[in-house]
Amino acid sequence: MKKYLIFIIFIAAIFSQSLSSYSFNSSVSTSLAGTAVSNRLGIWSVYHNPALLVESENNSASIGYSNLYNQSFLPLSNFGLVIRTNKINLGIKFSNLSVKNQNIDLLKESLFGVSSGIYLLNDNNSSLAMGITGNLYMIDFGPSAGSLGDGSNGLDSDPISSLGIDLGFLGVLRDKNRLGVFIKNINSPTIGGGFSNQNLPRVFHIGLTTIPNNFMEVSFSAEQLLGYHSTQYRTALQYKLNRSLQLNTGVQINPNRFGIGFSYQKNSFNISYGYLTHHVLPGTHQFNFGINF
Repeated sequence: MKKYLIFIIFIAAIFSQSLSSYSFNSSVSTSLAGTAVSNRLGIWSVYHNPALLVESENNSASIGYSNLYNQSFLPLSNFGLVIRTNKINLGIKFSNLSVKNQNIDLLKESLFGVSSGIYLLNDNNSSLAMGITGNLYMIDFGPSAGSLGDGSNGLDSDPISSLGIDLGFLGVLRDKNRLGVFIKNINSPTIGGGFSNQNLPRVFHIGLTTIPNNFMEVSFSAEQLLGYHSTQYRTALQYKLNRSLQLNTGVQINPNRFGIGFSYQKNSFNISYGYLTHHVLPGTHQFNFGINF
């Protein structure tokens, strides 16, 4: 069964480059089933819509870890840094995903991104922000099987890389209603060469968040992989039990997935956990730890 899962995920990674289209890059996004384009995400905003960076009030650093689909051979880790300046807020992120079998890396996929967000309009009633992210995608496939068939004496392949540009917008009306738009890989990047050259996925994500009171947020979003007819619809709820503890839950349709989790903040420290089901594979647990400074 394990080898069957490895084969499916490895082949899927070859044709989709999972980090370039993966929506659940933080435990908060995981718990909200990917509804993370117009929400108030605070320290975790660096992993999502870059326009959200304008709302960061502190310098912050965060790390996260997960085994995708609860499989030890699919470790996903990330690191994020938000730096405030007088005019713009900057974000730096790094994500790494690998596929392992018998301590051999079949695939290593890394993403290094630099983001910035600025206000285009900001008054007492409304605001409009824009953010941009430059992502460097790096992919390194494992060695060939070799004469022994286990890769120990196989031939290594050269790493490949590509540059993608993300664009995001955030509109806020009276601090109650929020509209977010996020376009991933707007520059239509390709990766590889010759027969292996392929387009990286382009994603359009739009979301609406309403804040009826000080302790609850309700969000709706739709994500479309450009070039495909299937749209993913999502809805999520964030509920603050007190100043420190917030509960998160979300639902995705097409395919059907359910997320749940929490965030706990004490002074400058933040711990977040998210769990997301899958319609075929086991669910995914994800943890993040962050600090403001």
